[in-house]
Amino acid sequence: VQSAADLTGSGHGATMHLKPPVFRPNVLNGCAAFEFDGTCVLKTRPFAQPLPQPITLIVVAKARGDTTIIDALGPSSSRFELCHGYPTGWHPSPEICITASGHDASPKHSLRGATRGTGEWHIYTAVFDTKRSEIYVDGFCEATGNKSVGSNLLDGLSIGCDHNGIFFLIGCVAELRLFRRNLSTAHRVQIEASLARRYGLAYSMARELPSPTRQASRFTCVLRNMRAAAASADAL
Repeated sequence: VQSAADLTGSGHGATMHLKPPVFRPNVLNGCAAFEFDGTCVLKTRPFAQPLPQPITLIVVAKARGDTTIIDALGPSSSRFELCHGYPTGWHPSPEICITASGHDASPKHSLRGATRGTGEWHIYTAVFDTKRSEIYVDGFCEATGNKSVGSNLLDGLSIGCDHNGIFFLIGCVAELRLFRRNLSTAHRVQIEASLARRYGLAYSMARELPSPTRQASRFTCVLRNMRAAAASADAL
């Protein structure tokens, strides 16, 4: 893959950097995805103006190990990361984490969920909103902020690698949506459910993670009347 188009028409398409990912035409419910082997990355052009929080990222992806899915643009950028990483103790498959804190050193502020990077497909929703940040995975609210994730701005996107070019994605990305606001619950659920239907993924509208003794219901989304959100109205 030499480049990926921005379907909103905003001109923020991504091009390969170093080594391109591989386009796989039929990997998820008949849909295509980009495959990243731990050496690939796609980068957008720098945004005309860095974007302040709140920002919502919704990504259909799978990731394995200590790996970055999305981050800011490059070595001169401030961190703006969705990853499986920054463990409190070493683990081969760290939990999902978001942070917009710092630059080179490990972040002082972050928010961590429960889903580990084991190579399974998920719908990741990362809401970067300082102390009101949230992480959703397949509809479950895995973390909500009483602490800040940091206040960095977003100057562009690295897809498949952190901004410093150290932690590369081992996995795939099927779809990425970026919104310059914190979505309402109804809008977020509409988008996530439509993506679950498109890609044949399990989805739940439960607010919280299921406890070990009481399992929240999960289902494969087959909502026939669900219309995809109009990304061109809100996304970059």
